Amino acid sequence: MDDARSKEKLIKCFSAVFPDMNPADIESANTENTSGWDSIAQVTLLTLVSEEFGIDVDFEKFEGAISFSGFLTLIRETASHGCS
Repeated sequence: MDDARSKEKLIKCFSAVFPDMNPADIESANTENTSGWDSIAQVTLLTLVSEEFGIDVDFEKFEGAISFSGFLTLIRETASHGCS
């Protein structure tokens, strides 16, 4: 999957979890600057990412995904290793 498509799909996941977030701010979202990003939001994001990208999420591996870019990096790594 190309990078633009991955970003588009991840933006969709973030928009579902944080519906009040300005779309222009999603790519810079992280746990420090995003209201409501708590453990429940994290699990919800992980679930949506798993469904949207068709990957089996290793919760320990994704535990460090505390930003949009962190999620995107782990999605790329997971896809490149064929762990879907």
